[in-house]
Amino acid sequence: MRDLEELLVRWRQAELISDEQAAAIARFEVGEQPQRSTLIAEVLGYLGGALAIVALWVFIAQFWGRLEIWAQLTLIGVLTVGFIAAGTWARGGSGDAVRRLASFLWFLGIAGIAGWFGVFSNQVLDVSAEPLALWITVPTLVVAAVLWKALPRALQVIALVGSVHAVVLSALAQLDPSPTDWFGLVIWGIGVATMLLAWGGTLQPKGTSYVLGIAAILIGPSMAAGMLETAWPLWLGLLGAAVLLAVSVPLREVLLLIGGAGAVFVFLPQLIFTYFEDSLGVPVALFLSGVVLIGAALLIARLREEVTGT
Repeated sequence: MRDLEELLVRWRQAELISDEQAAAIARFEVGEQPQRSTLIAEVLGYLGGALAIVALWVFIAQFWGRLEIWAQLTLIGVLTVGFIAAGTWARGGSGDAVRRLASFLWFLGIAGIAGWFGVFSNQVLDVSAEPLALWITVPTLVVAAVLWKALPRALQVIALVGSVHAVVLSALAQLDPSPTDWFGLVIWGIGVATMLLAWGGTLQPKGTSYVLGIAAILIGPSMAAGMLETAWPLWLGLLGAAVLLAVSVPLREVLLLIGGAGAVFVFLPQLIFTYFEDSLGVPVALFLSGVVLIGAALLIARLREEVTGT
């Protein structure tokens, strides 16, 4: 059993397998199912974290304004350190349930980092409104990156990618003039980078990273089209849909197929209405959208058979 643990550690460090796969291999080899006590500990950990958040929310609503700044920072700091320390302790345990608990506690710790630096930079350093976001997002990104590297699970990669979005947009907001109209394309670009890093195996877990990248690819062009008041970002979104559909078959990735299908259903009707609403009228444009989407649905159904092999 000791040899198996050492092998699993080496394989995880070499990124040959994920934490979930390592746990599944260990359970299979020893013929064990997750122990009930471990699951109970996980549930209690979630419940304790949720109760702490609710208690903090009630406390903030009633007494936060009466506290001195040092007391506010101390309270947030103690909770943040407590969450991170508890997550570190849980991470040292065995079993997938304990690692999920560690991931949850670390996610709360990352939120605490953002809260602490928000109060510190605003109340102690008296940072003005424009750079305040950077004082919050940069430390949060650093901590999120460290914790994701130590435990690359879904909540950690969500915190990491979300922090990247926040830092990049906050940095661009400092420019004069600020290119806020282009924020949608920036989000799209980060989404593309997220997809590529997930495909290359750098961002783990891959499934969650794909979902985050797809979400940015869907949101970015729609936002850019509205802010720039032009249709060409929608064509960019439709091109992204075509790429996702095309690569989903050779890669056999259902998530890419779903993302491509979602992009088709988001951007294609917008393009049809943009170009044909005035000339054909709303009813005809709506009918044309329906016909095109039916054709797209049939194509996607065929691609699904190729991806899943069914």
